[in-house]
Amino acid sequence: MSAAVQIALLATAPASITFAQNSEAGDLTIDEIIVTSRKREESLVEVPMNIATVNEQEILARNLFKKEDIYRTVAGAASPRGQLILRGLSGGNDSTPDTTSAWTDDIPYDSSDLFDVQRVEVLRGPQGTLFGSNAIGGTVRIITNKPDFEKFEVFGATVIGDEVNRSGTATRVYAGVNFPISDTVAARVIGSYGQKDGKIRNTYTNSDGRNEDHFLRAQLMFQPSDDWNINLTFINDREQTSGYEYADRSTPGYYYEAELTENPAATYGYDVTLSFPDCPNATDERPACRTGGPVDNAKFSVWETLDPWTDDEKNVFSVRVAKDNIFNGADLVYAAAYQKYEHDSLDNWSRNDANDMFRTWIINDDGYDRYSHELRLMSNGDGPFEWTVGAFFDETDWKSTPNGQWQYHASDNRSRAIAEYLWGYYWGLGDPTQIGLDLYDDPTKNYNYNQIKYNNKETAFFGEVGYTFEFNNGHSLELTAGIRNYDLKDDIHTEVSGIWIGPDAQETITNDGEDGNRYKFAASWMPNDSMSIFALYSEGYRPGGNNGPNAPNDCLGDTNIGGYVDRYQSDQIENMEIGFKGLAFERRFQFSAAVYRIDWTGVQASVYMPSCGFSYTANAASAVSEGVEFESTTLLTDSLQLQVNAAYTDSRMTSDVPTLGAEDGDSMTMVPEYNFYIALDQTVNVWNRDGSVRLDYAGYGEYKSHFNTKDEDISPAYEVLNLSTSLNVNDNVRLGFYVNNVLNDEIITYKRSRVRSDWSLGDIYYYYGDERAYSLRLDFTF
Repeated sequence: MSAAVQIALLATAPASITFAQNSEAGDLTIDEIIVTSRKREESLVEVPMNIATVNEQEILARNLFKKEDIYRTVAGAASPRGQLILRGLSGGNDSTPDTTSAWTDDIPYDSSDLFDVQRVEVLRGPQGTLFGSNAIGGTVRIITNKPDFEKFEVFGATVIGDEVNRSGTATRVYAGVNFPISDTVAARVIGSYGQKDGKIRNTYTNSDGRNEDHFLRAQLMFQPSDDWNINLTFINDREQTSGYEYADRSTPGYYYEAELTENPAATYGYDVTLSFPDCPNATDERPACRTGGPVDNAKFSVWETLDPWTDDEKNVFSVRVAKDNIFNGADLVYAAAYQKYEHDSLDNWSRNDANDMFRTWIINDDGYDRYSHELRLMSNGDGPFEWTVGAFFDETDWKSTPNGQWQYHASDNRSRAIAEYLWGYYWGLGDPTQIGLDLYDDPTKNYNYNQIKYNNKETAFFGEVGYTFEFNNGHSLELTAGIRNYDLKDDIHTEVSGIWIGPDAQETITNDGEDGNRYKFAASWMPNDSMSIFALYSEGYRPGGNNGPNAPNDCLGDTNIGGYVDRYQSDQIENMEIGFKGLAFERRFQFSAAVYRIDWTGVQASVYMPSCGFSYTANAASAVSEGVEFESTTLLTDSLQLQVNAAYTDSRMTSDVPTLGAEDGDSMTMVPEYNFYIALDQTVNVWNRDGSVRLDYAGYGEYKSHFNTKDEDISPAYEVLNLSTSLNVNDNVRLGFYVNNVLNDEIITYKRSRVRSDWSLGDIYYYYGDERAYSLRLDFTF
């Protein structure tokens, strides 16, 4: 901390620059933040819920590329693997529990790119009485900039970056254009491309991997009259990755080795025996052990016989129609979207399925067509009574394909001989080459997942009413009540076959569902227009679903198989919170604070079966989460702003769950007890040009990735210091220089041991945050 404070003092010292000063000190105040979390424009103070917002100016000042970059700076948020977890609602041993949702411009689309985004809102708690979202932890809303009818504009940015211990130079290019077509029609098109080399070196293939992403968003807005607005949007989002995101820090001590002796009478020309050589040194981590000597940057390395890759692409077509005063006192909004998603990938299973003695891998072919519709009516008058009613339909039709998964094994005779010995003689599963010939007429295949039908539907009706009592002393009291009725349908038909299944294919057919109601009640008291105290009770659910395909025969003897069911139910939360927010000290201090308790029942949890490597979801637990959140912005001077966000979270199990290794009272996984974010933002004037210097310092408590915790499952607490500077070269060009992780601290965002036993050959995953990284950014607008 002392080094960070020293740098902070240096960053805010006068040096050779002069701070921008208002001619009359103290005249500046904090701008009122307007949000649309309740589907109407309101000040942040008026809304009876705890909301975090990041606007376009802050996105630019902090050099944020993806919305996931925001998550770790939000009070009470966790994000071990990129997915947002709010208020301690993680639920199991899975780092991506889907307890929050993301919406972009009124459609359920999880967009990451932050270029040309007007605002990001993080709404804590269930939101299902206001619109389509049904997540239990909260909802992230991305509001993009819309076409402008007034001016033609070309804009963009170029970013280059370099990080310690990462090869190559990262680049990112943005471009956009806004052009009026007529007085009633305008278009806005933006695109981006980014690439960087991977950080983790595979010492077997000598590859670091690579990441590339492409993004395009085109909007066409038609405004035939002042009360009609129609917006058409097309999005193409593609990401291609190769290599490993994690390092392997296991110390195996030994490894498997197949010794082959030529024998023409053997099925594949070789007799096979196994030996178990020791690593050169007992303390060698796996890459050094298998390479046979020291490894450069060893903590950023793996030793794997294959490199994985993924190719994801999504195309989105959407329409939003808004009609003011569709009838007297009511506005209408209709939003519909069609999303087509394609996923192809290769997963390396040579280590877990073959002990690295031969290569085996899975090719995945997946995707879906998703259709969503939301129709909403809301009051538009200035009276005390406000209401919203709506309907929501969401259907995901997963790809029907016989190629959902194919597992392959190397086809040379040495590999076939080892596979026959290991999987046939040693494990008793059979000869994979012969299985491939018998089942698929292909000797290189040994397992298949055939997805015949997989369909999910949700239909929901929601509504919320509120009444505001105005008192003579200027005080007001708003009372709100809401309800959501939902109906879920799941239909799945799959078939699996091959070495892990047995001699006969295994078919799963499940057609089921559920329905229910969830409620919300809120009260908000405002002693003036700059302060409010609110109390909120809200219920939420995370949709249930099917576990298909059924657990394969290879898993039937697993100790965790007992909790398996064909369909798991929606889990439920009751969220209770009291909040206090407002503006004070002549509107130079803005704050928002909340204390909450969440009771969680029927918790969905991913149960891993170590003997076979498969998982299923079960309603396995109950839990409670309690915490305090605080976020504030202060104008220390007319040119110096302080931002402080902090939270304490106590999330714990309230039942024993043997299949998870969890006991009553255990802290929840993936959730730190505390996190904080402190930022100083100083406006400056250099050579008569305006600029800024921003220093931010974030801290994150330790957390575990698994119940039945091992030391290898605990990610340590960390702090990170970042520096952002910018200068307006002229009215059209802005130059920025950024240093992330100024002190080059080691940041481990996620640690996990793959096996619960002391078996030394299991993976120990380490996911690292960025080391010190520099980037230069040039923004332009014409």
